[in-house]
Amino acid sequence: MTEAQAYLNGAFIPDSEAKLAVTDLGIVYGASVTEMVRTFQHQLFMLDDHLERLFSALDYLGIESPVTLSELKQVCESLVERNAALLSGQHDLGMTVFITAGHNLPYLGLAAREACQTPTVCVHTFPLAFELWDRKYATGQYLMKSEVQPLNAAIFDPGVKSRSRIHLYRAEKLVRQNNPEASALLFDPAGYVAETTIGNFFLVQGNRILAPRPEFILGGISQRMVVRLANQLGLDYQETDISPNMILEADEALTSSTAYCLMPVTRFENHLLSAGKPGPVYQKLLNAWSQAVGIDILQQAREIGAARRQALS
Repeated sequence: MTEAQAYLNGAFIPDSEAKLAVTDLGIVYGASVTEMVRTFQHQLFMLDDHLERLFSALDYLGIESPVTLSELKQVCESLVERNAALLSGQHDLGMTVFITAGHNLPYLGLAAREACQTPTVCVHTFPLAFELWDRKYATGQYLMKSEVQPLNAAIFDPGVKSRSRIHLYRAEKLVRQNNPEASALLFDPAGYVAETTIGNFFLVQGNRILAPRPEFILGGISQRMVVRLANQLGLDYQETDISPNMILEADEALTSSTAYCLMPVTRFENHLLSAGKPGPVYQKLLNAWSQAVGIDILQQAREIGAARRQALS
């Protein structure tokens, strides 16, 4: 096998053939729930947590999956086993799972009613693009306040990970019009921190890790890992309102996300945080994460990121 495989509606097919019809509701309405999982040493990390969140989202949207959770888990594991064999060196995979609501009945008519009521299920993998973030482990991230607000439960539960994320796209776009190196940090209507466009946000104050209240955020799977590691390291983890001034006064700021795991924030607006470099609590958490998964996360990212940039030069 020279080409990676994908899974689409019951079959394993070449990745290049995994396509959605323009009539799919995932395209027409963005009516699709999704999860992104990564591997460590070719083993899927916290897959059960991701799939449980996926099926909870399906329940919220009233989409009946044509595959069970256990069947989908087997698909994910099988696909990684197939595609990991194509990786070189110590590389790892990202894996995306999504289920759409089926096809749009007004486009196809009553003759296609059954197809329209059958959800689309797709799983595909990709080599993790370490070159996009490997240097930020040392330099940190630059975050700017976004004018775009997060979702709220009166409109759509922010705890549901869906493909309907145009507000996050707009938030990032507007911030990068001002500074191409920055990423967006969203704030709730009361002016407190919610989340970034791709992950959860944390502050460090002494022995405490502070996280935003859950009402306006997607509770991350990586966030759960941060909680676990904080307990392991004897750190106090609290959910609270986080104001912009609290960011400036904190010892450290961090974000978590599936692909990069944990990343320091060294600049907010025009202010340096933790003297513009990663802080000691961040270092402890990342080291503990590396020990938990049996691989040096920082070293892997640096080596593969550098190799990929060299190959492109």
